[in-house]
Amino acid sequence: MRLYHFLPAQHALDDLREQRLKLSEIENLNDPFELWCSEQPDQPMRSVLRSWKREMSKSYGLLCFSAGWENPLLWSHYADRHRGMCLAFDVSDEYARKVEYVETRTTLTLPFTEETMQRLLFTKFCGWSYEEEWRVWLRLEEKDQATSKFFRSFDEEIKLCEIILGPLCDVTADMLTKILQGHSHSVDATKARLAFNSFQVVRDQRGIR
Repeated sequence: MRLYHFLPAQHALDDLREQRLKLSEIENLNDPFELWCSEQPDQPMRSVLRSWKREMSKSYGLLCFSAGWENPLLWSHYADRHRGMCLAFDVSDEYARKVEYVETRTTLTLPFTEETMQRLLFTKFCGWSYEEEWRVWLRLEEKDQATSKFFRSFDEEIKLCEIILGPLCDVTADMLTKILQGHSHSVDATKARLAFNSFQVVRDQRGIR
């Protein structure tokens, strides 16, 4: 399936150069309710959830994708206010899982089961539904020494297929050509613009200038 990852321009160029994506670490996510989608009616439940989230934070990170790229909020929030880029990937159907959005906190019981943990990992408040998020949870294994971050390399499970420059992005066609020379397959590149008759971001038929 085709999924989309938004980034500020410099981060996108770095990822293209190194052919990898940075894993998001739980403690740095912008949703304070991450992994806390359930009700916490008593102290035992709160204690278990805090401990579980703390252990998850030590061992796991995630890749976040969106199902589409036309929503201007995605460009505003995750691509440096339309100055950044969107990287499109063909992702294996079995690799990523769709996030479920809910209006109210879910009810869980102790002890946790595998189903319980999956619900916590892939459920968010409906206010985030504009993201149309798909996510991949991965173990935090080898930290990059230069950046102290964790990365996941491009491969057949997450295959880069297109680059979309934001409406205000100043990256040029020559810059992309040079940075993509080391890639093993061709990657399409296009420029985006604001639509004339709707609240969407669309392809600029004039291309990258």
